[in-house]
Amino acid sequence: MLSYTGSRNLFGTLTTGNTTDTANLTIADTLINIFLRKILRLRNWAFLQRTASITTVASTQFYDIPFNFKKVLADPYITIGTTQYPIREAPNRAFWDSLNSSTSTTTTIPEYYFIFNRDIGFYPKPSTASYTITLPYYIRQRDLNVADYTTGNITTATNADETIVGGSTSWTSQMAGRWLRITHADGASTGDGEWYEIDSVTNTTNLELVEKYNGTSIAAGSAAYTIGQMSVLPEEFHEVPVYGALWVYFTSIRPDPTRATLYKDLFTEGVIDLGNDQSNKSDSPVITEASVLDFFNPNLFITT
Repeated sequence: MLSYTGSRNLFGTLTTGNTTDTANLTIADTLINIFLRKILRLRNWAFLQRTASITTVASTQFYDIPFNFKKVLADPYITIGTTQYPIREAPNRAFWDSLNSSTSTTTTIPEYYFIFNRDIGFYPKPSTASYTITLPYYIRQRDLNVADYTTGNITTATNADETIVGGSTSWTSQMAGRWLRITHADGASTGDGEWYEIDSVTNTTNLELVEKYNGTSIAAGSAAYTIGQMSVLPEEFHEVPVYGALWVYFTSIRPDPTRATLYKDLFTEGVIDLGNDQSNKSDSPVITEASVLDFFNPNLFITT
């Protein structure tokens, strides 16, 4: 996997051979994030699909939607007992306002939903508390901007357990959703070199993984590690936005036609390969070179 730090360092190496040039790496940050978002907009990718659970509150109509919500994947549904009841979308604001001309109507099973101002509303209002409404949705990608964290070491990591214990670390709750890799090396008390998503951070020295640690157990160790911020792209394609950034860089910022063509081709091939790898029954698997090149014009980036 290629973290935020890894991506910008790769850009720095391939442009100037310098991974400490602040101005150049700032360009990398901007271009890599632009191309990442452009790739994600090409299709409703399956790897962007998530579900959120909303717990009903009696006579409460609006609820928060997830912070990373982009758009609805499918109609939400309320589960009562062993039965799931779908809730239809109100087609427009006028229809929704018409429904709510009476604000006192409640029911066990809402019939319509409407998303407004980062909230999701249900009509009629749920009359019963503690039922679960499931919202399938596509996530959005936040800009990558957090450097790798490597302070301290890993003292405890138990095979088939999610808990990781650090020494001299200052882990924070904001690290949830990032990825941890315990460095693989010869010798005892080292990791397996695999990346694991962080589910939650208990305190400055304890965190929980989404999946169980699969390496050899570490006890009273001092293993090196990295916590990195990753894009939502499948790991085999983390370098593709970097190729897009390099294409722009060598087209307009530091013109070099040979390199521009090289990275344009690598970017195009990468996006097409991503489309082939992530095709499914409900989406067309076809992403052509024309569709890739059409969605972005590197000549829009001009420097003086």
